[in-house]
Amino acid sequence: MFKRDASYEEFLDRLHALELLLTPQGLWDVPHPWLNMFVPSSRISDFNEGVFKDIILKQNIPPGACLVYPMNRNKWDDRMSAVIPEEDVFYSVNIFQSASGLDEVEKYQVQNQKILQFCKDTNIKIKEYLTGNKTHQEWVEHFGLKWKLFEDRKAKFDPNKLLSPGQGIFQ
Repeated sequence: MFKRDASYEEFLDRLHALELLLTPQGLWDVPHPWLNMFVPSSRISDFNEGVFKDIILKQNIPPGACLVYPMNRNKWDDRMSAVIPEEDVFYSVNIFQSASGLDEVEKYQVQNQKILQFCKDTNIKIKEYLTGNKTHQEWVEHFGLKWKLFEDRKAKFDPNKLLSPGQGIFQ
């Protein structure tokens, strides 16, 4: 694993840099089974040992780019729908994979599931960002204490239930 500090401008433009790197290799316009999550700071060392060292580095598939950076809870507005860990500091962990074929997509999806299962088994209370493929009950668990607020907003701003029907958030 490599560590590098980035300027503010580089940070804001971090995905564009990845696009520029992957496009000449033919790896940008392909499926990206990415995994994005927020990890509580109190468990980031456990996450590093269990995920980066014991899952990602031991897989026989090429690792993608990983971005890890700390965030402050007090910079987030609780009125937002996004759910974050219940700690003052947490880490945004982004594992970017580019699959060259359906076999690789499946391998990365299996790896992502192993990561999520590891977090569940070790009680690392991560929150996924840009998540998908969840059941209604898993969505309720994902939003936790914000579920009622989220449900109320859905009723208020989308009473005809036209938006996001395919995600299965609301039944």
